[in-house]
Amino acid sequence: MNSKKIVLKSLALICGLSFAHAQEKAVTISGRFVGLGNQEVKLIDPVKGVVATVAAAQDSFSFHIPLNVSDQRFYTIHVPALGDLGPSMKRPTIFFIAGVDGTRVNATIKDGSLTDEKIIGSKAMDDFNAILKNLSTTKMIEASSKTYNKAFNDYNTVAQTEENLKVLKREGEKLDSIYKLQREEIMQKIASDNNSLTLATFASQYAAPQSSKEGLTEFLSKFGSQVKKESYYLQRFQSHLDNYNRTEIGQLAPNFELAQLDGKKVALNSFKGKYVLLDFWASWCGPCRKEMPHVKAAYNQFKDKNFEVFAVSIDSSEPAWEKALKEDNMPFVHVLDSKDDEGGAKLLYMVQAIPTNFLIDPNGKIIAKNLRGEELAKFLAATL
Repeated sequence: MNSKKIVLKSLALICGLSFAHAQEKAVTISGRFVGLGNQEVKLIDPVKGVVATVAAAQDSFSFHIPLNVSDQRFYTIHVPALGDLGPSMKRPTIFFIAGVDGTRVNATIKDGSLTDEKIIGSKAMDDFNAILKNLSTTKMIEASSKTYNKAFNDYNTVAQTEENLKVLKREGEKLDSIYKLQREEIMQKIASDNNSLTLATFASQYAAPQSSKEGLTEFLSKFGSQVKKESYYLQRFQSHLDNYNRTEIGQLAPNFELAQLDGKKVALNSFKGKYVLLDFWASWCGPCRKEMPHVKAAYNQFKDKNFEVFAVSIDSSEPAWEKALKEDNMPFVHVLDSKDDEGGAKLLYMVQAIPTNFLIDPNGKIIAKNLRGEELAKFLAATL
């Protein structure tokens, strides 16, 4: 069996979920970024994405917009002219918790990054920063992060030498070990105050669980019932855990609908009455492309025995997806899932690495997971 997979890092924190109880309030988010001039500024909600865009005037900007100010979710201010987070480790964004009566965000643009940020008017943000300041590991992480960022830049933007790679790995391991200590320190705080909303927000950012069923279960067990109802992040983690439980072997496969290359939408439940292999992959995933000949062989061998393949690509680029379809000549049903929110199939099935697959029986029940190589054909031969 080919155990090689590409691990996805996007699901743990960027996927937003809507919750029925969330209440919005019209507030003003204003700020001044020295050096901004008249450039564009975006306000981003973790659920809705970009909710407002304004042009600054002489370094200053202002948004007056309904926001959720009760569940302590982080909003983002993004200056597109500074780019996105990438190899240079520059900071084009500032994250903040909105205050109930509005918030002011000040900063300075230096060397293409937002620096010297100051959040005014948000008690939740003040409490959050107080927790961070009082951790014994905070200064250790600040020092180690500077060293790691330099090593990262040296390797990615100066020279990709063996020596620079060695330094980068060493500094990365050192920083990881300090983060581990910090996580332990945070979890000790939760043990003494497990219904604190601010502490739940803090832990979700600095001690976030691994995106596994076991990791989510262990993390959520540390918190009291009241804060689980209040916290945006704890509710999101609970939703992820629920998705894991819904896609266990023996469960009915959750339905979803996505579009084919021609735009026609196909629902998973349209295959009811057949055995269907739900296969998650991407054009850029080497292990996925190497696995496809086995999937094609199984399809050709069993397609006349009530078997179908429903291939879900998680490509963000439709042209790259289309190119791979033509190159690999895969004669089964293909759809594209480029979403990172609750509307996407990969979050519904908690796909943390690819290739990943689920075998579903004619009644819509999941009967196997991650059948690879010859195991797929053997299982089908014994089942069909």
